[in-house]
Amino acid sequence: MSVESVLFDILWDEFVLWSAFVAAITFGWLYHHSFWYRSDEDGELPNRDGIRVGFFPKHNDDIRLEVTWTVLPFLLIVYLTYISWAPLDATWTSTENGNHNAECDYDNPGYDGSNNRIADMETGIIESDCYHIIEITGQQWSWIFDCRDLGPDLCETDFTTAEVYGTVPRLMLKEGETYLAVMESNDVTHAPWFLELATKEDVLPGQQTALWLPITEGGDSIILCAEYCGDAHSVMAGILSVHK
Repeated sequence: MSVESVLFDILWDEFVLWSAFVAAITFGWLYHHSFWYRSDEDGELPNRDGIRVGFFPKHNDDIRLEVTWTVLPFLLIVYLTYISWAPLDATWTSTENGNHNAECDYDNPGYDGSNNRIADMETGIIESDCYHIIEITGQQWSWIFDCRDLGPDLCETDFTTAEVYGTVPRLMLKEGETYLAVMESNDVTHAPWFLELATKEDVLPGQQTALWLPITEGGDSIILCAEYCGDAHSVMAGILSVHK
């Protein structure tokens, strides 16, 4: 099972759980009020707020309701933060003390690739023996991929045709390897969004940023720009091709 499938299952389970919880409260409340707050056909409505012409309505407050409405959302936010902490920490893990050890030493006789793997099935966190460094540069309105000194088995770039987007750059990476994309922009803020990997990061002019790309499954997928960057932002695309 791929890490994308694991993460999707986790997020879907959370989505269904909280959707059912919110729906039960919302529709239960609606159903209750639809029948509770009804007037008789010819009855006179009670003036619960003491409304009189020329006077402000009576001020109503309920300290229990105020406390509940403050405390419960706070506890919900704390819980959501807690369950999100590990996956987010793994996404922005450091190169010194992170989940992917050090840059791959190709001269080491024991070198055998990144060998990335799912370390935690519950969170989908990936660990690697080592990682490769590539470069991504954003500019209006295309991506520039650079494999540095990596061989064609690990990384290649060229151009291909994608429906709707026309001719776009292609980044070819190897399944089972982990890459650290060092990124910058030549003009404005961009953000490469790897849809199949469910990951993205801003690319800023005059500042380097980084993005982990643990490759776990083969095939082609789209890369889009997730930050509005001008007139042709909607067609700023690329293709990620993963081979074994």
